[in-house]
Amino acid sequence: MSIEAITWALPSVQHTAADIAAATGAEEAFIADKVGLRTRHVLGSGESGIGLAVAACQKLLAAQPQLASEGVDLLVCVTQNPDRRIPHNAPGIAQALGLSTQVASFDISLGCSGYVYGLEIVEGFLQRCGLRHAILVTCDPYSRIMAAEDRDTNCIFGDAATATWVSAQGTRSQTLAVDFGTDGAGADAIEIPAGGATQPQVSLLGPPGVQAHDRDQLRLHMRGRAVFNFVLSRIPVSLQACLDRAGLTLDQIDLFALHQGSTYMLDALARRAGIPPEKVLKNMDRFGNTVSSTIPLLLAELQERDALRGRTVLLSGFGVGLSWSTAVVRFSP
Repeated sequence: MSIEAITWALPSVQHTAADIAAATGAEEAFIADKVGLRTRHVLGSGESGIGLAVAACQKLLAAQPQLASEGVDLLVCVTQNPDRRIPHNAPGIAQALGLSTQVASFDISLGCSGYVYGLEIVEGFLQRCGLRHAILVTCDPYSRIMAAEDRDTNCIFGDAATATWVSAQGTRSQTLAVDFGTDGAGADAIEIPAGGATQPQVSLLGPPGVQAHDRDQLRLHMRGRAVFNFVLSRIPVSLQACLDRAGLTLDQIDLFALHQGSTYMLDALARRAGIPPEKVLKNMDRFGNTVSSTIPLLLAELQERDALRGRTVLLSGFGVGLSWSTAVVRFSP
């Protein structure tokens, strides 16, 4: 499997740290300096997750004539916030792109760990089915599930979509090792309590239109301290396990593309894991935490500067579940 190219798209509405401070009552300095978010984009009126994902995919197809000419065999969308509960976003994206009806398409319901999981799922699907080309999409519009006044979420998250071309025969990258895990005991640290099958938003068993739960039960909740403790306890172990499987040491990694949970979290994780701070990639200040899109956004910006060639990069995503996924990827010179 090879990561051949990555593109991205942003929605139309941009917020500054000052805008978010006004909505939440949090200090602007806290948002800009500790969280690390100075600007972020969110979906505007009339925009959708499918539309944003399609924009990223169109950029990819326009920039990669080989992919456009040989055709897409598989389209996978990583999202926990599809435009509708049923059907998945992936079929809608494939249809909007005019892809053949022979294209396999489905969603993966994972958040911050979803990109590395997605890469491995795509690789297995391509190999098992003898396929050539896949597009791995990430798009988790958390702006649509956050309460504007909630400091724990609205000070952190932004929206973005990415599209990654993964080729079965490509030569631009090689995955050397992976590590995965889940601590379901802490899963309620990031949750939407209601709206699922056990606590539906609207009861279909009673009188029409009766709301089963109020607004607070249907929005995103996050206990930041629990998430922070999870990251510092679990992720350094995952990084080391992945390095051991790759037969590499920490100093043999050129760059660390870690999930952009917050600047404070990134810095604390780097210290705990012994990572030189200058090797930790950051773009939290311009995008916020874009959930499953944070890692491919980091890689896409490097690719645009032709800064991935010959580099060995460690990727690690962690969050909802509580789950984590780590990979060591070597990009060819």
